[in-house]
Parts: sequence; structure tokens; C-alpha cells
Amino acid sequence: MLDDEEVPNYHEDDVQEARKLVEEMDDSALISDVLDKRPSSSETIENVIIVDNIPVTDSSKLVKLTNVLLKIFSKCGKVETHHIPLDDNQKTKGFMFIVYRNGQEATNAISSCNGYKLDKNHCFAVNRLSDFEHCMSIPDKWEDPKPEPYKPQANLKSWLCDPECFDQFAIVHGKNRNTAVHSCGPNQSISVQQREFWTESHVKFSPKGSYLATCHKQGIALWGGPEFSKVGRFNHPMLPISNSSPCERYFVTYSKTSLSPEDPQNLIIWETRSCLNKRAFSLPVLNYWPYFKWSHDGQFFATITGDNLSIYSTPSMKLLDNKKISVQNIRDFSWCPCENWIAYWQSENKNIPARVTIMDVPSCEPLSAKNLFNVSNIEIFWQNSGNYLAVKVDRTIKNKKEASENVFEIFRLREKDIPVENFEIKSKVMSLSWDPKGPRFAVIQGEQGRTDVSFFKIGEKILPIGKTLSNKKCNCIKWSPLGQYCVLAGLNNISFDGV
Repeated sequence: MLDDEEVPNYHEDDVQEARKLVEEMDDSALISDVLDKRPSSSETIENVIIVDNIPVTDSSKLVKLTNVLLKIFSKCGKVETHHIPLDDNQKTKGFMFIVYRNGQEATNAISSCNGYKLDKNHCFAVNRLSDFEHCMSIPDKWEDPKPEPYKPQANLKSWLCDPECFDQFAIVHGKNRNTAVHSCGPNQSISVQQREFWTESHVKFSPKGSYLATCHKQGIALWGGPEFSKVGRFNHPMLPISNSSPCERYFVTYSKTSLSPEDPQNLIIWETRSCLNKRAFSLPVLNYWPYFKWSHDGQFFATITGDNLSIYSTPSMKLLDNKKISVQNIRDFSWCPCENWIAYWQSENKNIPARVTIMDVPSCEPLSAKNLFNVSNIEIFWQNSGNYLAVKVDRTIKNKKEASENVFEIFRLREKDIPVENFEIKSKVMSLSWDPKGPRFAVIQGEQGRTDVSFFKIGEKILPIGKTLSNKKCNCIKWSPLGQYCVLAGLNNISFDGV
């Protein structure tokens, strides 16, 4: 403050000019360093999602509801902030806003939580906030879209039109990774297509023969039709491995390298026709392949995660009933070739015996189960028609640590109450194979290099049929599709003396 006697050392005109200068200056000149860090409106809006169909409740339960919702959506990324609007009666309006750190985390939330069932009455509908702006910009007047010219697609089943009904096979050879597709002629193979550098690793036909998959550093390419033209590709870098669902609607790829540093997911399920990423998983280590096992019709796929059986349904790619099935000490499982049934086995644990269970999917109701004792290992063999299931039980003989015996438990799936019959073979069993259409099966028994092949038929009792083939050097049995022929083979450098 100035005393009355003091004279100010500035002129009133200077004050007015300073005030005018400040008024004319914008924020960019005053706080430019702060504004440089401000996110653009487009970046911010891409980070925001809207979750519809959340429960409507009063404010007394708001904290509990918020904690439940944040627990679900925090799995997709870090939630920066959130807001659940209330109406005049202090009740939630049935939707909420969530802001993530970046657009990728918002995309993960939409992919993972859209269609998520919180309970029987609430199924989330998750959308990006920017999608609503797009809807608001739709013109009021409708304009008919211009039809695109028709482009004929390659006939993916062209090989079935072969008048001689020859199958096809592909081989990779030479320094240039030459790939050749051949047709199985009566006396010698017939060349169908040959190309250099067609693949950088391996090739593989899909289960029904519609696609030929080739592997490259950029991902997987699909080829089909009479000329094997490119019909799709999956962008998954660094020579991934792949397999297809039995229905060919989906492909699964895995690579040690993730799609990007920001996205650590390296196992991806793709829709075959659209080549869209339908679901992705992050696997630091791949212990076995295929990681997922598919049901015969492609409706479900499953894997073992710890002491849980995780079953997913298509096309939602969500966990069945949004939860894993707890199965203590589960070791392996197998889908029925023609029904949506799963057979799995659990190892012994202290006083709890080993157990084989056959379960229906999607009800998850057990169809049959069998407790087993002194079990060292179990193998599951389905018959193609789903009439029988053979469970090979390796048992350790007491007081003989290295000795073991093979016992088969035969489940008769089509009979009332699913009876189970015990069938024992004293010598070591190397392989079992079912007649695809009938109640017969063959087993290879003995030690490697000195094996016998025996055939059995299931009637009122399990009885041997035909003559045992002695001293056959083989380790694999395959039946023809109609069960008329049976092929014995010695694989993996085993000496073999005929079929």
C-alpha cells in the first residue's frame, strides 16, 4: 500500500496497457508446457467405454456394486476413473462410464466383457464412447448403398470333384523350401501344384481339406481352390504354429513373439472366413500343443489350467457359464468324436482314489464315473461312433516298483445306465485302436521289437476274435474308415516287416 504522501512510480496508462496485453494473450502463451502434455479430445474419447445393463440399485449398495464392476473391468487394464450416474431417486441408471489409460486397454475391455453375464438378469453391453458420436452423425436421409461387383470365390471343395476320388497330400523339400501338392494316383502320385518359397517352415491341410496353411515370418497364409489361390491370412509374426477346429470355422495360432510390446497376447483364435481375431490369450510358456482341444462340431474348446477345466463356447469365445470347472488333480481329457461329451481323469491324492468321469457339455452333468486304485497312468480311447470308451489303466503291482499291469475299463455309452466292464491284459499294451463303425478293437502288446497284435469284439462279453499276429514289429494300428481293413505300421525309425 502507498502512503498518501507517496507518488506511484508508474503511469496509469501503463497499467491499462498491461491489462490489455494480458487479456489478448491466450493459454498457449501462458502455460504452454502444461498444454503440451494435455491429451487430445480424440485420444481421450477412445479411452472411454460405456457399460450398459449394470444392476439398478439404490445408493446404499453403490459402493458394493462399484467394487464388483471394477474387479471385472480392472482385468482388462488400469482404470483411471469411473462414474455411475444416479437418477433423482438416488438409484443407478443402469450404465456406467470407465476411462482407461489408452485405447488398447479400452479395446481389450470391449473384446473381453461385451456379452459378459454378471448374473441371469444382467448381460453387459460394452461400447466405446466414440461409437455413440458416430451414431449421432448418421444422416437423417437414407441412401441406398452401392452394390459391389460380384467376385466369384474359389471352390474350396474342388478336389472332391475328382472323378477318380483321389486324395491329395503336400510335401516340402529342397533348399528353396519347394512345396508340392500331389494327388494319390493308382500307380504313382500326380502333381497338382508346385511352387518355390511357398512356405518358410511347414504346410498343413485343414481337417476337411478345404484349406492349405503355409507358415511365414509374417504369419499364416491360407490357400484353396483348384489353383490354390490365397483365400486368407492371419497376421501373427515369427513363424507361428497353428491348428484348425474340426469344423474349419476357426484357426488357432501360437508364437513366442506377441503381436506388439503393448499387447503380450501370443495365442490367438481367428475366424477363418473373415480372418478376424476373435480371442487372444497370453501364454508365457507353452507346455503342450494343441493348447486347446475342440469338440467335434466346433461349438466348444477346452484346456486344463491348474486344477481347473476351462471350457469356452463359440462364437462368443467366453467361458462356459463365465467360470472354470474345478477338478482337483485333473491330468488329461478327451472329447467324444461325435457327441459333446468330455472324458477326463484325476490322479490319486492321499486317500482319494483316481477317477475317470464322462461329462455332458454344456450342462456339465456327469454321465458316468469310475474310481480306480493304484494308478500310475491313464489313457483314454474313444470309438468314432461314440458307442464305447476304453480307459487304459496302468497299475503298479505292489512290492514291485518297476512291474505294472494293464487293465481296460470299457464304458458302453449307448446302453442303459452306462455299464462298465473290466478287461485285463497281462503284458504291456503299446497301442489300442477302435474299429470306427463296429464293436471291435485291436491292441499291440509286448515289448518294443517283439510285439503281438490281438483283436477283440464286444458282445455280451469281450472275447478275442481271429488269430493273434505274433512277432509283428509295429507300434501303430489304423483302421480304414469303414473298418474293413486294419493297417499296422512301425513309426519313428522302428524296423517294420509288412502290413
